[in-house]
Amino acid sequence: MQEFSHFVSGNWELFLALTIILFLLARTWYGPSAVVMVLVGEAVKLINDKNALVVDVRTEKEYKEGHVMNALHIPLGMLDDRIQELQAYKNHAVVMVCRSGARSAQAATKLKKQGFANVHNIGGGMLAWERVKLPITTKVGKPPKPELEKPELGDAEVDETTETTETKNPVLVYCTHEHPFCTRAIELLEAKNVGFDEIRIDEDTDKRSEMEARSGQTSVPQIFIGDVYVGDCDDMYALEDKGELDALLGPQDEPAVNSKPQDSVA
Repeated sequence: MQEFSHFVSGNWELFLALTIILFLLARTWYGPSAVVMVLVGEAVKLINDKNALVVDVRTEKEYKEGHVMNALHIPLGMLDDRIQELQAYKNHAVVMVCRSGARSAQAATKLKKQGFANVHNIGGGMLAWERVKLPITTKVGKPPKPELEKPELGDAEVDETTETTETKNPVLVYCTHEHPFCTRAIELLEAKNVGFDEIRIDEDTDKRSEMEARSGQTSVPQIFIGDVYVGDCDDMYALEDKGELDALLGPQDEPAVNSKPQDSVA
């Protein structure tokens, strides 16, 4: 103990610097600007259930190599200059991501200090995302629309809004009539009592173009769960075999209402 005290007294500048660093870290994680760190499964639920905006703060090279579908790319070094682009999302769920979670934690703290109310950071970043085999894309997607403040509604209007929300299906299946892989994919979703929208591309060439633009693939089926691109039938069954499909689908408390071929995507 005496030797330790002597060492500290001889290196007090280093210990003072360490104390300051630990204090700043504590404020980052527990202070008023603290950011909620979420696991990958929780992030997926935020994306699917809350329509969360994903902000990728990695470099352009990292982003182009593969990212979460529809993620908005703002490198950490450019965040201060581009933060105005995010102002509409101040009351919207926002999920920050980088390679490991360190840069995104810094970015999330910046947003919290700017008044963003619902900011989350993916612990482990894209390394954790890819570790559990969740899909990534190299295509630039379309971020979700910001959540606007809703006016107070009367009783009738509230009931109508509730009904619309309950019957909206987050799962999209691009398919064709009586295709064996399409049938197999739909059978799995029905077995799980999951609501889904079946989009027939053999009846609408615009829907075929839409599918190819979103997935980068020409074969059917192509499956999306919320904003997450799952892939084809084999990809979905692979997730099921690994026990990861249910986490993507989220809780299914009510009996599912499946929508047959439709004219437009919700």
